[in-house]
Amino acid sequence: MSSYDDQYRKKMKNAADFLLSGGTLLSEPCNKCSGIQIRKNNEIKCIICGNTTLPENNTTKEVEKVVDCNYADQLRGKITKRLNDLLNNIGSDKNLVEEEQRLRVIVNYIKILEKINYFE
Repeated sequence: MSSYDDQYRKKMKNAADFLLSGGTLLSEPCNKCSGIQIRKNNEIKCIICGNTTLPENNTTKEVEKVVDCNYADQLRGKITKRLNDLLNNIGSDKNLVEEEQRLRVIVNYIKILEKINYFE
């Protein structure tokens, strides 16, 4: 095995480790060598040449974060309102099938709220 093969394998292993630890493969090629790039923790690294750069435009991420936050808040508000309605009506049905269905919906709404809170 040649030195070139060893270097290539090492680079691929490093790239795989970078991806497995939360990196994202980018579609844009490296400006220096046109190699494949990976982004992690606001840093962009080329798999081939090792060139490291910082992204030029962070405003897109900031806008996405605000939009995601607003969406989560809207969803949380709608689910909370619906949960209140459902909880107030527990026990009002004579039909146990409908009551059971209502309870399943309540459980699902609670799971959604837990997931929203987990990712924030």
